[in-house]
Amino acid sequence: MIATVVPINDKATSAEEILRGIADAQTQFNDAGGANKRLLEVIIVNDGNDPAQAAAVAQQLASNPNVLAVIGHNSSDASAKALPIYETAGVAMLASTSTSTVLSGKTFFRTVPSDQSSGEALADYVANRLNIKQVAVFYDSTSNYSNSIQQVFTQKFTQQLGGQVPQPPVDLSSPTLDIKASLSSAAGAVRAMLLFPSTKTTSVAIAVARENAQLPAGQQLKLLGGDALYNPATLTDGGEAVKGLVLAVPWYPQTAYAKIAEQRWLGQVNWRTASSFDATKALTAALSSASDRAGVVQALRTVNLSSDQTAGESLQFTPAGERVEKPILVEAIPGSAAPQGAKFGFQVVR
Repeated sequence: MIATVVPINDKATSAEEILRGIADAQTQFNDAGGANKRLLEVIIVNDGNDPAQAAAVAQQLASNPNVLAVIGHNSSDASAKALPIYETAGVAMLASTSTSTVLSGKTFFRTVPSDQSSGEALADYVANRLNIKQVAVFYDSTSNYSNSIQQVFTQKFTQQLGGQVPQPPVDLSSPTLDIKASLSSAAGAVRAMLLFPSTKTTSVAIAVARENAQLPAGQQLKLLGGDALYNPATLTDGGEAVKGLVLAVPWYPQTAYAKIAEQRWLGQVNWRTASSFDATKALTAALSSASDRAGVVQALRTVNLSSDQTAGESLQFTPAGERVEKPILVEAIPGSAAPQGAKFGFQVVR
């Protein structure tokens, strides 16, 4: 038996996306007969993306000897509170959507690229592909994820690539945030802005993009950001303002699994579904040879799945539990597959 912790009452759409991937892998495993005459059972638990509730949920799951591993939690803040509890109990925790670099431990595994690789990929793209040396950064000071990716980006961009961030990062979570004033002061000094909202401040980041679109053509900044913005709402709510937005993301739906999942769920699935599918596939591989918590942790360290066994990329973990994988850069452009109500869709940057 495994468990998954999702934010049902806070981010129901994200919860559904995660559960689709888990259900797909569970169905494959059980339809094939399971392992050792046992099928995979999955307990679904809600933590509302709330760190305090996440800790309480983690304690309950860790106290249940039948729970051999956990997929979750959704947000990095919730994961950071839960991980020490799982580690103390020897329970493997597979993060399929939490990317913060603060997450690490002896029982920790991750099936998405961390903020380290995503932040560095964006820094390389800005400095070397766009040849931009001065940028503005907008982030959420209350979020582990947002702090993590903006720090990685800034360090790589300024200390290794010769770039500059002339002004302090702008806090998207500040109740006194003046978007127009922040953009006006930045527009004269920089050519691009990095948007690193948390899941709770994506609407504020989109408002920043809209304000940027109101600037004279010669003053508008190139937009880039992290995977928190990789969803249909960014395209539908942002409209013309997000044209050309470049994001560092974990996955792109051009794989065999994407086609199968689209048929099952009657619509295109996204990276949360794919990475959760891969997390469950890693666990079913481990459970084929392990029957207790310690065995599952040990088996995960040697997991080696080919691309035809996953959502698209081969799956192995480093000694630190990180997936051996690099993020993908996508751009919002016309002419690519766009969600209903949007003019643009995300396409891989070549």
